[in-house]
Amino acid sequence: MTFAARGAGTSVVEVTNISQHGFWLLIDDQEVFLPFETFPWFKDAPVGKILHVELPSAHHLYWPDLDIDLEIESVYHPERYPLASTVHEAREGYAASEQVVDGDRDLIDDCVLALLQLTLHQGARAWKGFDYEVMDRLFKKGFLLDPRNRAKSIVLTEEGLARSERLFGELFGKK
Repeated sequence: MTFAARGAGTSVVEVTNISQHGFWLLIDDQEVFLPFETFPWFKDAPVGKILHVELPSAHHLYWPDLDIDLEIESVYHPERYPLASTVHEAREGYAASEQVVDGDRDLIDDCVLALLQLTLHQGARAWKGFDYEVMDRLFKKGFLLDPRNRAKSIVLTEEGLARSERLFGELFGKK
C-alpha cells in the first residue's frame, strides 16, 4: 500500500500535556515547558481553558477563555520577563520615577488613547504597555474596560475605540 505525502499541519500552536508542575506547549515544531511557578496565571485554571490557545500573530499567544496574552519570546526566554512588579495587581497607586508636573494630563490621555490604535487586534483589544496612571484615567473616563487584570492587553469601549480612531487621525494623520 502506498501513502501520499503528509499534508501541512493544521495547528501551529497546541497544548500537548499538562502536569501538576506546568504544561507543554507545541509552537510550530518546537515544544516548550511552561512551569506554573513562572506562569502563575495558569496554575488554578481549568484544563479546558488552558487547552484553548490561539496564535493571533506570529509573535503572540492568546488564551481567550482566560484573557491571557503572552509574547512567544517570553515563553522561550521567561528569565527576560520577570514577574517583578506587583503594584498593579495589589491595586496600589502607581508612581512613575519622574512625574510629569507641567504636562497636560488630558492631552497625554488623548495621545495614549490615539496610540492604542497601533496595537489594536481582535477588534477592540490593544496592548497595555502604557503608564498605569494613564490607563486608570482612561478607564475612569469610560474609554477602557478595567485595565487592572492579569492580561497584557486592554479592551476599549465603543466610545473609546471611536475616540481613539478619531484622535489618531487628528494627531498623527497626514495633513
